[in-house]
Amino acid sequence: MNRKKFLKIAVLSPIVYYLSPAVKLISDQVKAIIVRAKESRFGKPTPFLGVNPNDLKLSSKDTAGKLSTFYYKGLQKVGPSFHYHQYQDEVFYVIKGQYIFQLGEEKQILNTGDLIFLPRNIPHTWIQLSEEGEMFYFLQPAGKMEEFFLQMTELGGSGTKEERARIGTDAAIFSVGPGLKLTDEHSYVEKLSNGFIVRSKESRSGDKILIGGASPNDVKVSGNDTGKELSIFEYTGKSKGGPPMHVHLHQDETFYILEGNYLFQCGVDKVSQAEGDMIFLPKGVPHTWAQLTENGKLLYFFQPAGKMEAFFEATTDPQNNALTPEERENIWVEHEMKIVGPPLSF
Repeated sequence: MNRKKFLKIAVLSPIVYYLSPAVKLISDQVKAIIVRAKESRFGKPTPFLGVNPNDLKLSSKDTAGKLSTFYYKGLQKVGPSFHYHQYQDEVFYVIKGQYIFQLGEEKQILNTGDLIFLPRNIPHTWIQLSEEGEMFYFLQPAGKMEEFFLQMTELGGSGTKEERARIGTDAAIFSVGPGLKLTDEHSYVEKLSNGFIVRSKESRSGDKILIGGASPNDVKVSGNDTGKELSIFEYTGKSKGGPPMHVHLHQDETFYILEGNYLFQCGVDKVSQAEGDMIFLPKGVPHTWAQLTENGKLLYFFQPAGKMEAFFEATTDPQNNALTPEERENIWVEHEMKIVGPPLSF
């Protein structure tokens, strides 16, 4: 069933904003992590094949080993060997361009806005079809991907086949064959037997949630896909503004800006974000954001997944139109959040 109702997330009736005794915040010393466009988390580039930017955005050190994310910009029509990750699922979101992905023996073409979930222990690979391409991708749990890319970068083109295999084995990544070639003859399946693809402007379940009556907020990866460890959303903002200041009691939240300009607040700090920027907001710290441009797009995710999918489902219930401000606030509390202030003014 398509959900055409919406959550009036930034226009709650007057509420007394406070922190209940049950809400214990992390120290004010905990800050947001900001990684700007064209930068890597610790300032150490790890380009694929020495040419294609492949920047660490969120580190295993930020997530207690639960997750790492990378930004890839393809300047060549290339891809990795046919390989599998023993302990990690991998997710790719295509920001720009066109790619062939292979999972097992099955192939699919992905275009801008498409996402693919690649389960652990199943061989996979990909190759870029367009002249340029961009992807944002996730490893869950993080494993040793950061170390893998750093060691491969240090090795450069001088390493032997045995040395590269050793680095891969240490990171529990195993090559089982050559990568794809554009000159190969490719045939495609209608649907993958393993993993899944969520196409552009679609959600994982097929349900449509509109924030503010017009802004799609699509689930791309559900907590049910990740053992409740991760959920990924794509928000397409059709108007300015954002949610009230709030706290997640048990989840870190990260935003990657796909389009437009935004203002974020974490604790007392405010920061502007533009296309290609990323911000990590730690659990237990009050935060909010506002879209500053008429149109915008966010790729954002929660770790662990928590109850965010259920929250957005609950707030689209038509019966909520008759709720009092206090009852609306209770919906947030039931989903492990607390409203602590109004939306941002800008």
